[in-house]
Amino acid sequence: MPGRVSSRAPRASAQSTSTRKSAVQKRSANNSKESDAEIPDEGETTALRKHIGAVFADAQKSTTGHRKLVINLRKIQEACCYEPTSKKGRQDDQFDEEDFNGEIVRCVLRILPIKKSESVGDRVIRFLGVFLRVASEKGKVSRQMAQVEY
Repeated sequence: MPGRVSSRAPRASAQSTSTRKSAVQKRSANNSKESDAEIPDEGETTALRKHIGAVFADAQKSTTGHRKLVINLRKIQEACCYEPTSKKGRQDDQFDEEDFNGEIVRCVLRILPIKKSESVGDRVIRFLGVFLRVASEKGKVSRQMAQVEY
């Protein structure tokens, strides 16, 4: 049986390499201008940034560990947003809700410029969706418990 004949015309090599390079440079210049304007100054690295960054780095690898990562990020959020119940598990660095939210926003700003076609961006967006759903559900339960106590 004869092989299938391509219906496409062969590529013409008439386009010079300088024209191709300039097109690539224009695209990269446009992308860098857009992304540079959106990312604010990050300041110094803190322990909170390291913990949250590690969670987001692991979330990029695979969706199989997202539940565990959601639990870890939720524990970090609870440590930042709520008063500690015991001094035993208390950390040296005390962070508040604004610090936690700022770090999450910083990570999200890094994710937004990634193309949707890249699987890494999709995984992190999925992870954020799961985290926000779980945090919202846990927040509702804790508010209901607080109302019952009073």
